[in-house]
Parts: sequence; C-alpha cells; structure tokens
Amino acid sequence: MAVDKAMADAILDTYRNMYREMEEKGAAGESFQRMGETLSNMENLAQECSDIASFSAKLTTENLFIEFSNAYSETMADLMKGEYSADGGDELLLEKTLESYESSIKNLKGHPNYEQLKAPIEDLIELGKSGISYPVFLRTAEEKGLNKAMEGDIVVRGAIISLKIFAEFMHLPMEVEKQQNILEVHDELVARSPFKVADSFEFGLERQRIEWEYEPLINRWYMVIRLWAKMLENVYDWLDSYCSFAPHDDRWADMRGSAYTMRNIKRTQECNPGILKAREKIFQDYFQMSWDDIFNHETFQNEYAANRLWYSDETLELIKLAYNHCKPFNKPDKDLIHQAEVIYSQKRYKRPDAFKHSAEDKEKFITLFGEDKWNEMFGKGY
Repeated sequence: MAVDKAMADAILDTYRNMYREMEEKGAAGESFQRMGETLSNMENLAQECSDIASFSAKLTTENLFIEFSNAYSETMADLMKGEYSADGGDELLLEKTLESYESSIKNLKGHPNYEQLKAPIEDLIELGKSGISYPVFLRTAEEKGLNKAMEGDIVVRGAIISLKIFAEFMHLPMEVEKQQNILEVHDELVARSPFKVADSFEFGLERQRIEWEYEPLINRWYMVIRLWAKMLENVYDWLDSYCSFAPHDDRWADMRGSAYTMRNIKRTQECNPGILKAREKIFQDYFQMSWDDIFNHETFQNEYAANRLWYSDETLELIKLAYNHCKPFNKPDKDLIHQAEVIYSQKRYKRPDAFKHSAEDKEKFITLFGEDKWNEMFGKGY
C-alpha cells in the first residue's frame, strides 16, 4: 500500500520541481541522469512504503536527499560552465547564478520548511547583488558557508528535523532520541568544516552507525509494550468472561448465545491464567520485569501520555485487582465481577480520549504537513 499521496507530495514536489527546472533548461549528462535516477528511487519508495514514517526514514537512510542535492548542484554547475563561460564572462555567470537561486526559491514554495530553506539562498542572492565580482562572490560564499544552499546541506538538516518532529508527533521517544543524535553529529561535522557543510560520506557513515546502535533498542521498546499489553488483555478478557453479559455480547462471537460462544468463554476462563503466567515468565527472563513494574515503566507512561491505552483509568484499576485472582483453577471475586458489569453497563470501560491527538500533537503535525492536511485527515472539529 502506497504512502498517502498528499503527504508524499509534500516531500517530493520540491525535488520534482528542481528536476523539471533542469530539464527545461536542457540539462544533460551524468549528473542530470543521477538526478533523474534518484528522483525515480524516491517515487518508487513512496509506492512501496505503507506509511509516511517508513517513507521518510528510508529517504534519509538511503542517502537520497544528499544524492539528489549533490547531483542538482553538479548539474547546475555544468549548465553554467557549458552555456555561459565562453560567451559572457564572469558578469554573465554571476547573473545566471543568481537567476538559478531565485528560481530555487520559487520551487520551494509550499514546502513545509519553506522559511528555513529559503533563508540561506536569500543571503546568497543579497551577496551577489552587492556589486562584487563573480570570483569574489564565490570566495565569500565559501568563507561564510553560504554555499551550503548549493550543496543541499540545509535540505538534509531540514529532513532530519522533520523526522524528529514527526517522531515527537507519534510519541516515539527512542526515534526522537535517535534523530537528535543524528542531528548533533551532522551539526558537529558542519562546525568542523571550513565551509560549514557536512561531508556527505562521513555523515552517511556516522548516521548508519547511529541507526545500527538504536535498532535493537527500538525493537526492545516495542517488545516490552507488546508483552505487557497482552498481559493486560489476558486479565481483562478473563474477568470479562465471568460477567453476566458475556454470553450475549458480540465481543465473544459472531453468533450470540451459540455453543461456539460458550466454548470461547470457557476456553478464556480456563486458559488465560496459564497464558498470563507464561507471558510473565518471558517478561522476567528477557526484560527482568514483573507485573508490578508495568505501570511505572517508561513504555507504559509513554503509551498512556500518547493516549494509546484503550482502557479507562477505572478499568485499569479493576485489571490490577483482578490480576491477583487470575491464576490457574481460580475465579475472580464476585465483587470484581459486579464492578466490571457496572463499568460496562455505564460504558465507562474505554478511555474517552483514546487514540486522539493533543493540541501539541496537532501543532507538530501542522508544522510538517500544513493545516489543510490536518483538517483532511482528522476533521476541523478534531
């Protein structure tokens, strides 16, 4: 399943416009061919990936932002050398360079990070119009690091920041931490460079090292969540199966009151305590955690804050009480069954804001994709 088209377009339109600009100017040669191949790889990833997070991550980890930007810079330089050097000298070269920068700003319109991306390009244009010669312009741009707009470094940095903001929006702290480390490495390389541009090869190696370092940590994070979520579900379903509404509730089977429903309920009553104990052992053996550790653990606190817990606070407290009874060959206390029936009858079992985004989340999403996209996906009244 492809990435949502509007989200993919928000990322790819900038690069499509840059390619179209070179195409319209009659660009040819190896660097322009690399631009086309890189853009094609980007387009293919948008079709192959199922969500914007994996799409953005692959664009970055496969170095496509940097490859395209470098190819664009080389293509533009080749155009200027081939078409203008012999005819008009330095004055015409400077004029055409500034025209290219102004065209780049136009192409960036609509990009989520438009203001950030256009600032260094405007600085270059201002420098070029200050009355200096073309050689002095080139030297000054390098000395001040302004040529990083040509190198595409600002685009790379903007992409890392976008990934970090998206991870914050999704409440993925390990991903946020990873992107922050990548950003710090990038900025350190920029600071060390005489031209204030991160060396693409060195940055690629450092970024890959960080990716490898965090992959097992991120996998562990998700496995911890998966285990305790299943343990909560075991206890909740076990208590639920003893409630008077169970044989008549379609959560247990497609056919209410059928023999299949009763077998399903019986199996839950008999098997869930044993399944719970098996999962507890795995929890302890692999993560050195017990049932009591769940509710104070950073994974639980994060999922709670992100509104990704389905159970209401009242239901969670009931699950904690029911856990002490959820043992093989045991039944829940009658008071617990009664509390569960009351909570269910009054529809207080589900968290009211479950899987809803906060005002802060909304702001982060709009920063990346714009308010129109927010309204399209979540509705104006969200």
